[in-house]
Amino acid sequence: MSAALKQLALLMALTLAAATAAHAEEETQKSEAEDGYSWERAEDGIEFSTRIAGRRIPDYVRALMENAQGLTPDAKDGVPPPATLAQLRRRAEEDAEAMKEVLRSEAYYNGSVSSSVRQREGGGFEVVYLVVMGPRTMIRNFTMQYSGHRQGGPGLVESASELGLKPGRAATAQRVIDFTQKAITHLHNNGYPNAKLDRRRVIVDLSANLADITLYITAHERYVFGPVLVSNEGGRTDPDYVRGLTAFKAGEVYDRSKVDATSEALRKTNLFSAIGISSAEPEDGALPQQIELTEREARTVRLGVKWSSSEGAGVTGSWEHRNLFGRAEKLMLALEIAQIEQSATADFRKPRFLREDQSLLASFEIAREDSDAYKEDRIKTGVSLERVLTPEWTGSLGLTFQLSETEDSNGRISYQLFGVPVTLKYDTADDLLDPKQGIRATLQGTPYFGASDEEPTTFTKLEATGSTYVTPLEELTFAFRGRYGMIAAGETTDVPGSTRFYAGGGGSVRGYGYQMAGPLDASNDPTGGRSVLEANVEVRYRAFEDIGIVAFVDGGQAYDDPTPSFGDPLLWGAGLGLRYYTPIGPVRLDVAVPLNRRDNVDDAFQIYVSLGQAF
Repeated sequence: MSAALKQLALLMALTLAAATAAHAEEETQKSEAEDGYSWERAEDGIEFSTRIAGRRIPDYVRALMENAQGLTPDAKDGVPPPATLAQLRRRAEEDAEAMKEVLRSEAYYNGSVSSSVRQREGGGFEVVYLVVMGPRTMIRNFTMQYSGHRQGGPGLVESASELGLKPGRAATAQRVIDFTQKAITHLHNNGYPNAKLDRRRVIVDLSANLADITLYITAHERYVFGPVLVSNEGGRTDPDYVRGLTAFKAGEVYDRSKVDATSEALRKTNLFSAIGISSAEPEDGALPQQIELTEREARTVRLGVKWSSSEGAGVTGSWEHRNLFGRAEKLMLALEIAQIEQSATADFRKPRFLREDQSLLASFEIAREDSDAYKEDRIKTGVSLERVLTPEWTGSLGLTFQLSETEDSNGRISYQLFGVPVTLKYDTADDLLDPKQGIRATLQGTPYFGASDEEPTTFTKLEATGSTYVTPLEELTFAFRGRYGMIAAGETTDVPGSTRFYAGGGGSVRGYGYQMAGPLDASNDPTGGRSVLEANVEVRYRAFEDIGIVAFVDGGQAYDDPTPSFGDPLLWGAGLGLRYYTPIGPVRLDVAVPLNRRDNVDDAFQIYVSLGQAF
């Protein structure tokens, strides 16, 4: 064939190929136009749904897969849904890979996930993820190897079983991470503060469904604690007091958990605004510990006001020094001037008195009260030892002495009394002024002996109070309180007016006047009693960040007899309140009405304003 014929044949072939390609493209565009969807052209409103299919998929694994799934019709996290079938299939395959990683993280190494896109009847598409779980991979060996310590050494564990790994556990990613951290923490707490993980190797035997895990760790040198160096520039805290708070001693094997415990002990003193503990340069295998402190202001001045429709207005002020002699001694001087009571008090606390868990407490009070129940002038002083029994339990034993003169409907009586208060407290509440979880309970018994109008007298006062707080939702708290008390005395007049039991008022039974929920004299003035019973329920709802709403029901009464008379029903009150939340606690406004209103005794309602919750 001549060259001209060859060129003509080649030109015809190229022309035929181009025509065929153009026809194919035309047919493809026609088909896509008929289907209504394009592989590459963006389409608005492509409709699809997703479904995970498979047998025996645990609920928690299904939830993890759903969380790993990025393909959702509702444009989750702002990612727009796919606009073409090509995008839909590509993203479905990406999700399938992410779900496989979920299976691997949960030790289903032989599991598989595949995706398919199916057209639904009536239009739209369904993405189906077919999950085959497969058998779970279990841990066969979990060992540690230490560079520089080929022959092992003190504190160097060789197997995770020594850290609590039980045999036959699944080789989940979280379990591997947890025991890796346990291994490093164990070394930090056993003399190796510089230990670190170099690498981690996980070998899975797919045929046997078993995993062998090896941690390669550099432990470095083992140390003991050295001397404690205290830096507290400009502070007044005694360095020996700081050293006494350390949870470790020089010469002990280095233990980072004891360093953390020391930091927590220093924080609980409330003396420091900044606390830092670090290791200085090692000396002969010992690590000196450098404690760097910044003291906060030791003095605080407080002012407060309170008001209720039954007690009137009152102003309180206090001055507090939290580090009086440089060993966290606390002195508080307080003054209260109110319509009913005027008082001056001094309270002193010395922590770590004779032993680490014991405090010395001393108090002094001079006061005058003028209420409907009695008029009283008194001077009272006391000293006690308080000991922390457990993190939740605290006990104290003390001695008090008081001189008082009480004037009531029975006349004027002078008292000179010694008391021996014994107190047991339980406290797991999460906040002092606004608790949301936990329990508070106090049991106190005080035998008194002395003189009443120069006649010998003895009596014993017992009182138990308890409250609990439950918060099922972040904004909603249920609070419950109960109180019971009795005084073993021959007559109510054997007991000073301020020592008797009363009910009624803002911290007791709201809706009734101060001390008015109890026995009354002929002039309808309260006389106090030798027993008391109270019950309170509050529902607290924090409607906004700074504003809360409270509904409450209170019940209670004081009784003239040493035990409550259950034939005499409790007096009940109910009401609503507002709370304004501040950094120092909620400001409380309560309005309550008496449900058992007594003619010529109880007002139609009572109003209470103070700082902190009612209980």
